[in-house]
Amino acid sequence: MKKTEQKLLKFIDENKLLAQGDRVLIALSGGPDSVFLLYFLNKFKRRFNLTLAALHVNHNLRGSDAAADEQFCSELCLSLSIRLFAFSEDITKYSKEHKISLEEAGRIIRYNRLQETAERENFNRIATAHNANDNAETVLLNLIKGTGISGVSGIPVTRGKIIRPILILTKQEILDYLDENKIHFRIDQSNLSEDYERNFLRHKIIPLIKEKLNPSLEKSILYSSGIFRKYLEMMNKSLEPDIQQISGVGEGRMSIPLEMMQSRTEPELSEFVKFSLERNFRKQIQFKDISGILSLIDKEPGSRLNLTGGLTAVRDRNEIVICAELNELALNGVKILPEYEVQIGNFIISINTCQNLPEKFPNNGLVEYISADDLDKEFFVRQWEDGDKFRPLGLKGSKKVSDFLNDQKISIIDKKNQLVLTNRGRIVWIPGLRIDDRFKIKKSTKKVYKVCLK
Repeated sequence: MKKTEQKLLKFIDENKLLAQGDRVLIALSGGPDSVFLLYFLNKFKRRFNLTLAALHVNHNLRGSDAAADEQFCSELCLSLSIRLFAFSEDITKYSKEHKISLEEAGRIIRYNRLQETAERENFNRIATAHNANDNAETVLLNLIKGTGISGVSGIPVTRGKIIRPILILTKQEILDYLDENKIHFRIDQSNLSEDYERNFLRHKIIPLIKEKLNPSLEKSILYSSGIFRKYLEMMNKSLEPDIQQISGVGEGRMSIPLEMMQSRTEPELSEFVKFSLERNFRKQIQFKDISGILSLIDKEPGSRLNLTGGLTAVRDRNEIVICAELNELALNGVKILPEYEVQIGNFIISINTCQNLPEKFPNNGLVEYISADDLDKEFFVRQWEDGDKFRPLGLKGSKKVSDFLNDQKISIIDKKNQLVLTNRGRIVWIPGLRIDDRFKIKKSTKKVYKVCLK
C-alpha cells in the first residue's frame, strides 16, 4: 500500500470519519483534489462497505470550460460506475441578488445542493476535498480579516454530515499521487488568476513565506489550527446554554439581552456573538461586524449598524436585535389585488373576498375583515413613513402611525420594518396590529375582504 494511502487511512480512522455501511456523497468539481478523493474512496470502498455517489455544480462562469468540466465528471463517474448528480446554477445572478462575491455565492450554492441531495437520497456523509493548503489559506485569510478564534481554527475535519478525509494531505502530495497513477483531472483556469483574494495569497504570499520562513507552512498551520479548534470547542460548549436562550433564532432575526452581553468578558462575548450569528443566519461574520455590535451596548436605544450580508444590528431598549432588512420593494410599495398574495421579506400578505363572516372575529391582528364598499381593487403594501396617519379601530380621530406603534410598545427594529396596507393613499390596515376605523364592517356593508398576515 502506498505511503499516501496509509497516511489517509490512519487519518480517517483516528478521526472516525467513516464507518461500516456509510453512504457517502462526494463533492466533485473535476479538479485534482476532488478527483483524488473520488478515486481514493472508490479504491477503498470495500474496506468500509461504502455506497458512493458524486455531485457536480456547473457555475456557468467559464463558458465552454465549465461545460467541459461537467462532461469530464460525467464520463469519470460513468467509468467508475458511480452515480452522478449534476446541477447547473446561475452563480452571477445569485451573487448580485445577495450582494456577495462570486466565490461566496458558489460556496453557498454548492453546500445547499450537497445538503439537499444528501437528505433526499439518504446519504449520511458528505465528503469534500479540502486539503492542508486550503486550510492554510483559510487560516491566513481569516487572520488578515480579523475573524477571531473561529477563523484561525481553520477548516474543521467534520461538521455535521460533512467530512474532509484528505485535509491531512498537501496539494503536492495529491498531485504526485495523481501523476504516479496517471489519473487525469481538469484545471480551472480561474484558479490561476490573482484577481481573487485566495489566489493572490496562494500564488504570491504563501510561496514567499515558505521560501523565507517555513517550508512546511501547511503542516504547521494544520497543527496550530487544530489546537485553536479544540479551545474553540470548549468555549462554545460553555456558551451553548446562553445561545439556546436567545430569542428569535431560526426566524430570520435574533435578540441578545444586554444583561447577557454585559456579564461576559470581551473575548467570550466576541465568540458568543459570532457563533450565534453564524448559526442563525448562516453567513460568515467579520471582525468589524462583531466590533460594531459590541459598540452598540453603550449607545442610545435606536442606534443601528449595517453588517455584511444584508444584516442590520439595532440597539433596542434592553437588547441588541439583529435581522435581515425587508425586501427593497417594500420601500416604494408593492401592488396587490384581491384573490392574490405578496411576499415582502419574511411576511406574506393576502387579500380575499369573504362570502360568509365568522361567528367570532379573531383577535390576533393576523386576520382581519374589512368593508370593501369604498375601496378600489388595487391595494399597495409598503413600509410606513413619517407623517403617515390613520384612524385606529375603536378610537375617535386620526393618529400618527409613529405614535400608534409607540403606544403598542413595538420594538425599535420592528417599528422600522412595520408594513401598512393602503388603498387610494389611505391606510386600510397596519398588518398584525389594527385596521382603520373607516373600513370596519357595518350592518350596511355589502362586500367584505379578508386580509391576512403570515
